[in-house]
Amino acid sequence: MAMKDAYESMFGAETVTESGQFMPDILPLTLNKPLIKGVMDHAKKEHKWVLAFVIGTKPCFYKFYGSIVAADKAKIPYIVINSNQHYDDILTHGIREFDFQGKIASNLSIRGDLAQKSAELMIKMSWIARYLKKTWPSVTVIPVVLGDTIMTSIVPAAWMFSRNEKAIQNEAGLRSMTPEVMKRYDKVSVEEFIEQQFNGKWMLMRNEPFPEQWDTYTSAAGSQYHFAPVELNKEHLLREGYPDENIWVIGGVVVDALELKRKTKPETSIFDMYPNLENGDWIRVDIHRRENLTPRRFRSIIGAIKDLVRNGRNINFIEMSATRMALDFYGLRKEVEKLKSEKNFLYTTVWPEYGHVMEFFESDKCIAALTDSGGVQEELNLIGKACMTCRLTTDRPETVFDAKSNILVPPASKDMLVKMINHISDNESLRKRMESSKKLYGSNVGKKFISIVAGLMESNDKPFKWAHDTLKLWRDDEKGIDYL
Repeated sequence: MAMKDAYESMFGAETVTESGQFMPDILPLTLNKPLIKGVMDHAKKEHKWVLAFVIGTKPCFYKFYGSIVAADKAKIPYIVINSNQHYDDILTHGIREFDFQGKIASNLSIRGDLAQKSAELMIKMSWIARYLKKTWPSVTVIPVVLGDTIMTSIVPAAWMFSRNEKAIQNEAGLRSMTPEVMKRYDKVSVEEFIEQQFNGKWMLMRNEPFPEQWDTYTSAAGSQYHFAPVELNKEHLLREGYPDENIWVIGGVVVDALELKRKTKPETSIFDMYPNLENGDWIRVDIHRRENLTPRRFRSIIGAIKDLVRNGRNINFIEMSATRMALDFYGLRKEVEKLKSEKNFLYTTVWPEYGHVMEFFESDKCIAALTDSGGVQEELNLIGKACMTCRLTTDRPETVFDAKSNILVPPASKDMLVKMINHISDNESLRKRMESSKKLYGSNVGKKFISIVAGLMESNDKPFKWAHDTLKLWRDDEKGIDYL
């Protein structure tokens, strides 16, 4: 396979330039100027901030749902900025599912690999920041970013450098950890390995996920306000020197959309779309992290899936874009194609509708998920289903050692994966323990978030503070003035 394919399987489509040309072709951003004018004029009249909800990936649509609904109810002005890096119907279905159509103020149309996307984000978000500042100089506009995507890291920097205003980071303090027993995963029994995850010592591990750990650390530095899912996230932020007064623990941002989908079922059931899922108990598998696309890990994962299916385990394998490229790069496509003839193997593309994912997770046909997603670890904790996280680390370690609803299943070898997946799936008492674990991520999270932001706004807090502001020595009369 070509090196280009390897690059794309890890980092996205490689930036292509002509010989001697260092600037790639960049698509223009688009603005909904009537929408922007209406929101900004209203904010100016009411002396309010404008929140700019920044959407980067498919999960952002449902993660922002609760905050946007709460902002509407509280009459807090806001706009939505969409990276538009995903432009197919599957990955953008959330625009329709959560009624975002008339709320998007700008499509950034970023493309390319991680480097090009980051550069485009910096340029385009800086332009928007200055455009809003020039046209409505008295209105404070604060980007709201989520978790650990490229948007989360680059947008606060672009905004801070352009306007002397920092951002709001929701899902702040996501720091990866690993249990110390991971160092000897192959020298202890499965039972001891799990027990040490639940009750043993853990340590910080900043390597992975990549680049998400870099994104969340960098985002924190460019954000004035930090909203954390659980107390552990706050502890990480405090240890890193962020002030207590700017950190709030509000719960998981996925809560509101999840509760909505538990109450309103999809028009077409996932079991009508895929009737095979009605037969037996299924494990849903989704793999997309870059570290899991490295040779040993990815071959181990695919090898384990083959063994599990051939031994009668029901597997629903979700084809993520990264997985698709890796299958082709490692020459494993044929191996997966052979499995498609098996009744206990269902190979599907990404399910566009979030409601379908929740419908399946909540059903008695799903006994567990094998995932490398951070959000799924939260969702299964809230729903009450066993989560098997196919990683060496997790940025939701609280789901393991606190709730005990999640277990790390390291993709170190095919045999290790098969042994652990079978042990967890067949051990009914263990799964019942995981399913009945305490729920960590709260309720009404969007409402809590907007309530705190409204208080900051009413108190005329400043989204960028010099040392004399932080120390409360004096306050400059001129709002947002830049003396340089």
